[in-house]
Amino acid sequence: MTLTWPRLTPPQIFAALSLLLTILIVMGITFTQSTFFGQAIIDRESIIIRDMVEAIVLAQEQEQHIYPGDLDNYLEPDAQQRLEHSFGGLTHLSGVTLIKVFKPDRTVAWSSEPSLIGKEAITHHPGDLETALRGNVRAVFNPGKRGIGTAYMVPQLSMIEFYVPFAFAKRPAGTTAAVDGALAIYRFPQDLNQTIQHGVFLLWVVTGLGGMMLFGALYTLFRSVYFRQRQAESQLTKMTTDQQRLIQIEKLSAMGTLVSEIAHQLNSPLVGVVNLAELAEREADVPQRIRELLGDIRKAGDHCRNFIQRMLRFNQVARSEPQLIDLKATLQETISFLRQSVAAHPVIDIECADAEVLLEADPVLIRHALFNVIHNAVLAGPDKPVTISLRAEQTHGVSGWSLAIADAGPGLTPEAKTKLFTPFFTTRAEGTGLGLSVAQHIVLQHGGSIRAENRADGGAIFFIWLPVARGDSA
Repeated sequence: MTLTWPRLTPPQIFAALSLLLTILIVMGITFTQSTFFGQAIIDRESIIIRDMVEAIVLAQEQEQHIYPGDLDNYLEPDAQQRLEHSFGGLTHLSGVTLIKVFKPDRTVAWSSEPSLIGKEAITHHPGDLETALRGNVRAVFNPGKRGIGTAYMVPQLSMIEFYVPFAFAKRPAGTTAAVDGALAIYRFPQDLNQTIQHGVFLLWVVTGLGGMMLFGALYTLFRSVYFRQRQAESQLTKMTTDQQRLIQIEKLSAMGTLVSEIAHQLNSPLVGVVNLAELAEREADVPQRIRELLGDIRKAGDHCRNFIQRMLRFNQVARSEPQLIDLKATLQETISFLRQSVAAHPVIDIECADAEVLLEADPVLIRHALFNVIHNAVLAGPDKPVTISLRAEQTHGVSGWSLAIADAGPGLTPEAKTKLFTPFFTTRAEGTGLGLSVAQHIVLQHGGSIRAENRADGGAIFFIWLPVARGDSA
């Protein structure tokens, strides 16, 4: 039997990760702050005890209740009595369970537990005692699990150990030690512990509530953003589907227009063929007339064939094989071919730089586009010159070359300007309406643009812009 884990949703994954991260952050912050909070209270308490011990030592010394030599002569009854009188009162402080007075050599000179007097120091924190004997007060929290508890002669309780240095005002001659002794106070301050515990508890509660509020805010924000994104994606998917349907409808509409136009273009010559065939049947006994009618039928057939070939060439525009070409040379070749194709041999003036104009383009398609636009300009004014200029031009920060093809014809009507590049739109009875639409398709396929406008002095001008080759600049 194979166990399969349930697949979690993004909100569930975010909730789990953010909750885990929030818990870790809350625990880390609270632990750090509670440790600092507890230690800060203990350090403050140790400073109070230090000031109190210094005041006691100074007062007892001034009233001659203790002498600097009592620590060295601690075994004498009088010295013990004076040490008891000076430090014994500290046992009445709240929570104090044991007091030790250490000499600089770490020997217990006096203690509230008489059995420890004269013994070498046995402490749970020897390093803190050494710190106190160097003149610095120390306070540490002892959790109560002490392996040498019997040596302390104190109960196994959680308490605070204070190590307080002290020095006499009248120190013996030749004394070089930083202090004259150190006082160790083992205190179980219940009120202080309760204050620390209460503060730590409040810190945990406040930090925990803050973490939960942060988690709730983050999760709510994520859910809002997530579901809005899902809604936007759903709307975008719907819009994309609707757009695809519209595109499909437009394709079908364009196909219907294309089929209708093809039928219209083929209908006229085919009707003529049928009529000519009927005439040939009625005049079958006149050979000369039959030959004339057959010639007309052949012309109509040629017209239909030429139209079909144009449609086939229109379908081949979609296939492009770009290569590095010289646009100026391609333009000159196109003009030479056009002059041979048009019986009137039109006048075409060219204005361009002497340098090569390199482009990455399909030479066949570019030549076909140029031929259609220039041929359209020639037909607009058959007896007037056509002017073509080629110059460098940047469009939207992209370097390229601009071709301006100007004619001296009647110009563009408002209707012609709006439908100029629409397939099958033509203002000439013999036109197919495919030349400019094919040219536009080719130019756009090469990343360029084409537009037309009327000239101020009459006629129309077409602008073709094509980007330069990679690594080249105009």
